[in-house]
Amino acid sequence: MNKEVFGGKSILLIVGLVCAALILWGSPALAEEKIEGPLHVESWGGSYAEAVKSYIIEPFKKKYGIEVTHGFFGNNPEQLAKLQAGKSAIDVSFLSQNFVFRAKEADLLLPIRVENVPNYQKLFDTFKNPSYDPGPQVFCISYFWGDTAIAWNTKYAKKPISWDALWDPRYKGHVALYNDGAQAIPQTAILLGQDPNNITDLDVVMAKLRELKPNLLKFWSSGAELTSLFATGEVWIADFWRGRVNNLKKDGQPVEYTQPKEGSIGWVDTIVIPKGAKHRRAAEAFLDFALSKEVHTLFVTKGITYAPCSSLVELTPEQSDLLGASPELRDKVVFIDPGYQLKNSGKWNTLMNELMAGK
Repeated sequence: MNKEVFGGKSILLIVGLVCAALILWGSPALAEEKIEGPLHVESWGGSYAEAVKSYIIEPFKKKYGIEVTHGFFGNNPEQLAKLQAGKSAIDVSFLSQNFVFRAKEADLLLPIRVENVPNYQKLFDTFKNPSYDPGPQVFCISYFWGDTAIAWNTKYAKKPISWDALWDPRYKGHVALYNDGAQAIPQTAILLGQDPNNITDLDVVMAKLRELKPNLLKFWSSGAELTSLFATGEVWIADFWRGRVNNLKKDGQPVEYTQPKEGSIGWVDTIVIPKGAKHRRAAEAFLDFALSKEVHTLFVTKGITYAPCSSLVELTPEQSDLLGASPELRDKVVFIDPGYQLKNSGKWNTLMNELMAGK
């Protein structure tokens, strides 16, 4: 009996001493992770990559003394395929919102420990637990956003009020429309008063798009193509992206950008940590650094001229107008539910291809 009691007290004493030691000196398992590299970051190429390098990577290296390599990809499907193949040790990747959803569904991403990314809390509510990353775990940091609205040549077109301006017969032969059904169909649904996340009458939407064909110069397929068509004066009005219009304006082209009264379809570029990341803690530090006030502000005002997802960024009225960053514009943007889009995009693109083929 005494032996059993003594043994029990001894065990309790040992457990107590161990716990005290852990509190005083810490446990290797519980110790704070070191922020150490190297890091491998991947983004789109071209001017996008230049902005990432100049305004995030270089100052991050200077602050943390960590080596950072920078790789590039051409589009979201290419990057998703790379993540699926699992052949590249990528610590941080930029990715658009619909592909965040797909990557998360395929178990290709690490959850972001937001306690290590305190600037996450400064994101606008719109970008916390959005449809493409609804929680409870966080798999992406929304970084900047934009929409597809109406670009128009001020010499030949009047400021549009509605999406219906593309159907104006005065612009016959000088209208362009994006050839992506996942954009054109929800966009037209908005014009017709339908919910683009629950299109109830697809036949009416397609009939409206067929009515547009006599006005069309062409269905455009890339930002570079439509930029050229505006620069030559062949296109007077089209659906387009604000950043491209800003570049046209910088080049002296008489082109403006307007969000129609019905609203517009939005998109978000995010930053994720792929599952193969070798330096997760440093990747989280990179995300928090990217969201810091000075870095984020420089990135959206000097690098990629789109609206920031964070309230930390303070813009002048002129900058806010240029980036389309006002709360009024943000409130009228509709972000398509990626699950709904994934379910319907095949059908939408088939219908769009038939429309372009004249069927």
